[in-house]
Amino acid sequence: MQCEICGSDIKGSPIRVTVEGTVLDVCGKCARYGKSSDKWTPVSRKISPTEKVVITRRPRRDVFDKIQDEIIPDYAQIIKKTRESHGLTIEELASRIMEKSTLLRKIEREELIPEDAIRKKLEIALNIKLTERVSSQDQRGGGFIRGTTLGDVAIIKKKAK
Repeated sequence: MQCEICGSDIKGSPIRVTVEGTVLDVCGKCARYGKSSDKWTPVSRKISPTEKVVITRRPRRDVFDKIQDEIIPDYAQIIKKTRESHGLTIEELASRIMEKSTLLRKIEREELIPEDAIRKKLEIALNIKLTERVSSQDQRGGGFIRGTTLGDVAIIKKKAK
């Protein structure tokens, strides 16, 4: 038999030791690296019961409840006309509001809808209003008309017992 640490042949009976939680059969020289396995007993780790904390969650608010204003449909034309009436180029307006000129070009071409921060900067710099109030009915309904469903057409028969 060979020592599991150094690999040398063991003459006689091997010594069983525990090295870092592993039980090994080793020679007399390597036995000093571990504790005798007959003296060693594994320590049981008891998990103390933890109290469960019940978290009551508030009902989530609809994100759209906070939104009261909506950007007007012809925002791009208004921005462009107002910028030109003030005698500003896209680059000059971009430097005034600390944004890139390419972003303003995309907004004027209606490729991008301006985010709230950029919209506010444009409103202040050009002295215009780009939003309009939305009534709660328009906001909630969204123009959704319920069509015919399978439940409207199907006749459901109950099973007789």
